[in-house]
Amino acid sequence: MSETSPEKAAQRQFGRQASRYAVSRAHATGTSLDVMVDWAKPTSADRVLDVATGTGFTAFAFAEASAEVAATDLTTNMLHEARRLAAERGLRNIRFLQAAAEALPCRAGSFDIATCRIAPHHFASVPTFLREIHRILRPGGRLVLTDSSSPEESEPYTWHQELERIRDTSHVRNYTPSEWRRFIPEAGFTLEELTTAHRTELVFSDWVRTSGSPPEVVAELRRRFIEASPAVRDAFQIREVEGDFHFSWMLVILLARPA
Repeated sequence: MSETSPEKAAQRQFGRQASRYAVSRAHATGTSLDVMVDWAKPTSADRVLDVATGTGFTAFAFAEASAEVAATDLTTNMLHEARRLAAERGLRNIRFLQAAAEALPCRAGSFDIATCRIAPHHFASVPTFLREIHRILRPGGRLVLTDSSSPEESEPYTWHQELERIRDTSHVRNYTPSEWRRFIPEAGFTLEELTTAHRTELVFSDWVRTSGSPPEVVAELRRRFIEASPAVRDAFQIREVEGDFHFSWMLVILLARPA
């Protein structure tokens, strides 16, 4: 793993900011969690794998309704925060593993459900990650996934990618809904559901605090919000409230099963 790889960038970023993500409202809450649980329908017999668990919020939601959750993340400090939060919640059916999303230390066909939420835009290879999920799911298993997604239109798409890379050097790419529709069958899945009806609501000051952006980066990001075109403002619902920017990212939420 080279020092400039996406994996190293993610370890640096999330290792430094793990405690911020542990209190991030955008990661802890949101309608996407409810949709994922509703679509996956976990039972007391199911074994769940949560990939790129971060500080564990998706793993916690599934642990309440399943037999066991294995939660993986690339970053030691994120796993430390997840373990702490799980202990505070009294959740004893979660085990934590350090692993990259593209190389999961799990036997083939060993899980009933795989989950991943607000993380694939950091992965070095989404196709490789999806093939790993296909490998570890049993026949009839299900993948439920949520990630921030870019619009199909060129101008908002470009603005979104540039903004995220400025804020967080571990960002690889937000994928469009049409790209997800292509990735899923290419990895050997049948896509059963996909919606873009949900969004993650963000406030600029919280957003840059969570990422630990230095003052010069915050200034550049603010400038881009101020100068955003009408098309960009509309795509991301940008509005100014008491001197702060409120905005939202579109989410892709999907349910797929091994074909």
